[in-house]
Amino acid sequence: MQGLYSAIAVPFGIALYFLYGLTGEYLISLFILTFVVRLCMLPSSMKQQKNAAKQLRLQAKVNKIRAKYASLPQREAQAKIQQETQELYQREGFSAAAGGCMPLVVQMIVMMGLYGAIYSPLSQVLRIGEEHIAHFTEICNNLGLAMTNGRVELAIMGNFDKIIPELDPTVYGDMIERITTFIEKFTIFGIDLTAYPNTFNEEGGDWRLILIPVFSGVTAMLSSILMYLRQRKTNPEMAKNPSMGCMTFMSPLMSAYFSYTFSAGVGVYWIISNILTFIQTLILNQIYKPEKVIAMNMIDETVERRSKENSIKLRAKQIAEEQ
Repeated sequence: MQGLYSAIAVPFGIALYFLYGLTGEYLISLFILTFVVRLCMLPSSMKQQKNAAKQLRLQAKVNKIRAKYASLPQREAQAKIQQETQELYQREGFSAAAGGCMPLVVQMIVMMGLYGAIYSPLSQVLRIGEEHIAHFTEICNNLGLAMTNGRVELAIMGNFDKIIPELDPTVYGDMIERITTFIEKFTIFGIDLTAYPNTFNEEGGDWRLILIPVFSGVTAMLSSILMYLRQRKTNPEMAKNPSMGCMTFMSPLMSAYFSYTFSAGVGVYWIISNILTFIQTLILNQIYKPEKVIAMNMIDETVERRSKENSIKLRAKQIAEEQ
């Protein structure tokens, strides 16, 4: 699994390396990269918004189908409702699973790549060679410093002040300066991004670390509530499902929990991503209001229908003239 993370992280690490070279600030580089990733995934989000609006337009017809078979036994009614609903969707060119699983797969790959780059800043961003990282790791082990598998580079950065005396300045002089400068910038408002929020109450821990999972949960909650309100409008029946309410609150809680147990750098990425998601959802909700999309779809369908009617009339006229 670690090898998979490292492989997927390569392109994201190169992007962070390039952006860090331009800005000289890790946090700004992470924000730009997250913004670009969100921008690339915008077409998928737009398609989902349009699909939700189309579903709202068809909801009245679906309700008529349900009412039509309301008097039948539940199992028989369910089968007929499902069949007629599928036929309706086919006639209208609507897919309840627009985009399939691909958007989720892409999001998972992006998340794994970004996490890999965040957890491996020395190799992925500073392009420090494996042999040097292995040497730093050996020094940490000899000094009895805690090293967690998969988080080795963050541990090296967190203990680099203890590693420096063990390094030959004639060999590692430039590298020490590069890493030290990078560590100084691997912060947000003075909070060390290599640290873990669940250590805030330990001796020497920074109490401000606890703010990261709090903000992660709050920003995730904003997006969840916004999407839930839209779901209530576009698909009232589904919104009544208790699982929708559970997901509205469970997702932010999970975001807060993982931000609490992962490194602060990962938590900051989630906060940035949540804020951008909230802004994107607000904008798309304004651009693709269900009422607007429904009106546009009706216009397009009317134009298409009239075009077909004119084609049929023209063809009939041609046949009559030929006879």
